[in-house]
Amino acid sequence: MHEDDHLDDYLSDTIRAYDRDPGRYEQATGGMLPTAELDVFTRLLPDPAGRVLDVGCAFGRDTGLLAGRGLRAEGVDLSPAFVARAAERHPELSFQVMDARRLAFPDGSFDGVWCQATLLHLKDHDVRAALTGFRRVLAPGGALFASFKEGEGEEEVVERFSSDASRFYRYQSAARVTALLEGAGFRVAAVERSNEAERYGPGHRDLTWLHAFATAPAAGEQP
Repeated sequence: MHEDDHLDDYLSDTIRAYDRDPGRYEQATGGMLPTAELDVFTRLLPDPAGRVLDVGCAFGRDTGLLAGRGLRAEGVDLSPAFVARAAERHPELSFQVMDARRLAFPDGSFDGVWCQATLLHLKDHDVRAALTGFRRVLAPGGALFASFKEGEGEEEVVERFSSDASRFYRYQSAARVTALLEGAGFRVAAVERSNEAERYGPGHRDLTWLHAFATAPAAGEQP
């Protein structure tokens, strides 16, 4: 983890928003299980029992789901409150406070990187830094899942579905997500669209998520 003075103000505000009331976020999103995305991700992994990193793990929901599929899962998040809650929920798993843009792991450490609803809080130059880091820590042929909110532009907004404090959002298109992934050296398998309200029902938001799946080139392959 890097000290707070390495964080841009926009990201510091977002982390404070999550630290302020992590329980509200957990209550709002705890039942939004990404079963279909986990199915695709695990099929892309080079090792069905491999080591995977949940980047932006929040309260550890997906880290636990990954571990439940027989993967050696661990999680990182920049919110100390989330990391504490994840460790409380899953004491058998490893969680660390860490910046998604500056992963402190050796090259090729993981067979997969899972990144749910995290990169949407970063400006494009920071998304590029994070994806470059994901590519670095993935073994050859490793798999990546990353999700974004579909749209245009960026804003600081209070989204009361899961927080009463302002957070930064950068919206993306499928074409931009593809370009960002390819620019970081990934092979894009798919960028899929999913409407939250249609999928999860009443009480959820009428917004579209972009679910991106990609792989790092296998040994000997060019990106």
